[in-house]
Amino acid sequence: MKFLLAIFLLGNCLAKDEDLGLGDRFLKEFSAPVTTDAKYILGGALISAGMVYVNKGRRRYNKRESFDDAKPFGDYGFVGDIMGWGFLNGLYTAGHFLYGIYGESEESLKASEHMFKASFYTLLVTASLKTVIKEKRPGYPEDRASFPSGHSSMSFAFASVVAARHGWAYGSLAYGAATYISVSRINDDWHYLHDVLVGMGIGAAYGWGLKYSYDEGLPFQFAMVPLPGGGNFSISYEF
Repeated sequence: MKFLLAIFLLGNCLAKDEDLGLGDRFLKEFSAPVTTDAKYILGGALISAGMVYVNKGRRRYNKRESFDDAKPFGDYGFVGDIMGWGFLNGLYTAGHFLYGIYGESEESLKASEHMFKASFYTLLVTASLKTVIKEKRPGYPEDRASFPSGHSSMSFAFASVVAARHGWAYGSLAYGAATYISVSRINDDWHYLHDVLVGMGIGAAYGWGLKYSYDEGLPFQFAMVPLPGGGNFSISYEF
């Protein structure tokens, strides 16, 4: 996740000096989950999480409150843990970027940027909330980074971009993987249900919110910029 943050900042530093509107673009993209129809996705997730959280004080709200103390994935929750560290997002971004460059596919470049930005904004919001709220994890109370679930937010950002870009056939597979990752976090005592629901909402809202923004005609693309000495190149955005 920190790698995504570094690349995003590097990309903006390499942007041409004459480019204008960087701040406006950031605000438009950052606010996409509440300024586009994605607000219904985010709102639904927040309402669901709120209902779960309100019931926390009325009953035993333990680490697996949805499963009556059962571990649906048994000892295989670690698979979701590994998958949820942003690898799917990174592989999609890199794969489509390389194909876009060498296969001269503008759509692949757009898909790569869509995934990259959805992942970055999701990471930014998730990390910020974790830092501010500092909720104790259900199974690891010494760790205060439970809310919201980063694995859930990143995996649902991935699945939502796949669905938005490639249709529901591929999207359903991606959402299935994202759901497995999210439930595995409860299975392994890392998160409460409300942590996971909010994480899902954040990721899905950015995946779809940016798609809605792009559909409004928001210009974006990657550009290759030759550097002195030959053989080298950098990446910048054109606005």
